[in-house]
Amino acid sequence: MKPLHQLVPGEKAFIVDMRNTKLCEKFFELGVFPGDLVEMKENNSANNSVVVTINNHTLNIYRPAAETIITNV
Repeated sequence: MKPLHQLVPGEKAFIVDMRNTKLCEKFFELGVFPGDLVEMKENNSANNSVVVTINNHTLNIYRPAAETIITNV
């Protein structure tokens, strides 16, 4: 298991835990839940964000928030 921000572009993993309450609520509103498959599109430390695809949603996530999402490759 590793945090979302450690995935490399093209890598896929399943969400196993979301430890940020506000982000968790936002994901639930989008229909994203633990167990869903996530694909890393861009992992850009220069602008402090990651871009992922989950359930046909492309999301730009602030790196500190991505650190709170635990995945299982």
